[in-house]
Amino acid sequence: MLEGPYACGTPLNYDTPLLESIPPIVGGTCRLIQRLTEAPSRVYVRVNTLKTSVEDYLRRLKESGYLFERDEDIPEALWVKVEGPFRIQSMEKKVVADKRAAENVMMGSDLYIPGVVDPGRVVKGDVVTIVAPNGIPVANGIAVRSYREVLEAKRRKHRGRLGVFVKVTESIYRSVRIGDLPGLSDGLAYGQSVSSMYVARLLNPQPGESIIDLTAAPGGKISHVAQLAGPHSNLVAVDRPSKAGKLRENLNRLGATWVKVLEADSRYLTLDYPSLAGKFDKAILDPPCTNLGVIPKVMDSRSHRDSRNLAQYQFQLAKTAARLLRKNGILAYSVCTLTYTESEAQARRIADELGFEPIEPEFKTRRPIRSNYDFWLSPLLHGVTGFYISIMKKK
Repeated sequence: MLEGPYACGTPLNYDTPLLESIPPIVGGTCRLIQRLTEAPSRVYVRVNTLKTSVEDYLRRLKESGYLFERDEDIPEALWVKVEGPFRIQSMEKKVVADKRAAENVMMGSDLYIPGVVDPGRVVKGDVVTIVAPNGIPVANGIAVRSYREVLEAKRRKHRGRLGVFVKVTESIYRSVRIGDLPGLSDGLAYGQSVSSMYVARLLNPQPGESIIDLTAAPGGKISHVAQLAGPHSNLVAVDRPSKAGKLRENLNRLGATWVKVLEADSRYLTLDYPSLAGKFDKAILDPPCTNLGVIPKVMDSRSHRDSRNLAQYQFQLAKTAARLLRKNGILAYSVCTLTYTESEAQARRIADELGFEPIEPEFKTRRPIRSNYDFWLSPLLHGVTGFYISIMKKK
């Protein structure tokens, strides 16, 4: 029995029922939970073969001084090693970042104004320590703005205009900054976890197929589908209006201009667009989840109730997917979490109540662990983002 508010001596506040819902297949619980606070062993990019080849992009990286390697399983995936952890010497002046920003800064990213919780009394040129909301130091850096500018930007809600607040000079983990890679802004590559890349590969999109992504933003999976299926496919990407702008921007940059973006809540998609019912060969459903598989975590707080509530939301989206698919249509259900409630139990519920059956994908993998026809990727066993994927056919 796992006791106490913090799991296994880490800053992860998970209740006992949640921890006990993690299947043993992804690793021993305490060792796994400790691994969630550590960085992945590799950082990945996906080469966008709509605009370049893997060989040409590797050559361009090498010419720019970046030594990436090909992934063993995903042909268009390239990786570089993550180094660390390193000890950070705490400076007198501190800047507090929010959880998401702190986890990015821990990996070597600069601290941008939108992620600042407390800029302290920092002025331009100060050497500062960036800490998470729970006080854990994640990096040191040099302030390139004054705290007054940050406060004014937040007050006026112009946070995006000032950009970087602290330029990071040393962090707990160090690797290539994906945003600095050549050709990224031109759409030659896309920063994406290798775990996420398995979704499109296992779905096996083909030219001429009609495929829909029900929770598409920011566009990683549907743009991957686009490069595999090509422009002679009918692709639809759905997400809420607040996310649609970024989704369109990413798809256009990557050259997937034929993908149609719908601004909608996917739970009600067949009510808003009844003509879409039964029109798709394949669907991707990667719904909101408890995110237990995402690494590294500088802090987190989740309960088994959160998992159960999200499972109900996920099933609402699955019902829409069932309505959208033709007979014998294929559903790729995936979540970046490790709870049984949101993974295997959810897939079984989809199968039993919505008329699906698991199938054997044509794409043969070497990395994921198999459980019946389900695929698991484990931070502990694989050193990557934790992921669950199930490929099912509508009966």
